[in-house]
Amino acid sequence: MSSVLSVLAWAEPFFILFALFALWRSRDHKKFRVLLIYFALRSATEIFLTGMLRIGPLLHIPAKTGYNFYFVVYWSTCAIGTVLIFFVIQDLFRSAMEPLPGLKRLGSIVFRWVACVSLIAALAQMFTPRVSGYGLLVRGCDEMLRCESIFILCLLFFLMVMAGKLGLSYRSRIFSVCFGFGILAAGNLITASFLMNSSHAMWNSGLSLIDSGANILSMVIWTAVFLMREPIRTTIQLPVTSSLARWNEIATALSVGHAAPRVAVPAPASDFFLQDVEKVVDRILSKNSLNIAS
Repeated sequence: MSSVLSVLAWAEPFFILFALFALWRSRDHKKFRVLLIYFALRSATEIFLTGMLRIGPLLHIPAKTGYNFYFVVYWSTCAIGTVLIFFVIQDLFRSAMEPLPGLKRLGSIVFRWVACVSLIAALAQMFTPRVSGYGLLVRGCDEMLRCESIFILCLLFFLMVMAGKLGLSYRSRIFSVCFGFGILAAGNLITASFLMNSSHAMWNSGLSLIDSGANILSMVIWTAVFLMREPIRTTIQLPVTSSLARWNEIATALSVGHAAPRVAVPAPASDFFLQDVEKVVDRILSKNSLNIAS
């Protein structure tokens, strides 16, 4: 098991570099700029940390100093990568909803609000009595990764259901990139759930194998997708009576910067208003006359 994990640890930086090269070589590297930055960050981090583990003992760096430096660099870049992934999936959602501009704008607003609420919930889980020091960084990254993984899987399920209606193919780069992140999200959720319930060394080795395998598989998918030619996106044609078209019109009306359609509401006629006033006056006079007579 340890030999397999060692091979995967050495192979992972190369697969990240392959994915970075494939994205840079494709015509969509400007469209996926945040993804390009994410690949560059991960490749630089993996190469630096792997090299530090091998070169550190040769430079006679104390083990404790090297471990602390490795710990801070790894989890700091993990937090930055989590933020970058959020912007990547936001770009994927916008690109997927391009044919429906109203739902695209409204969905982007809802997307940001849900992300902010998830971030606040993740940060709230950091501050517990038993967590302090570097544990705050680890706990915060774990909670953000867990919330983001659920977010990614929801987006992947949405694209699986709506791909045909949005003119997307399952071989499109939008869906494939989201599918790769879905594999990472599933691996993160599996490892997080099992690590909370078990501390056995065999379990930890198996979970490390799942995590590394998910990373390499996602990189292989992204490399293949950006090296292959993308299918042409079909133009969607929605009938006027389509509920999706009506939702898009409503979302366009509700979007910021777009004037909502005005509806003319007729005011009540003055003669009806005067008749109502006369009836009220007659009732008051009749009640007063009855009181005087009694």
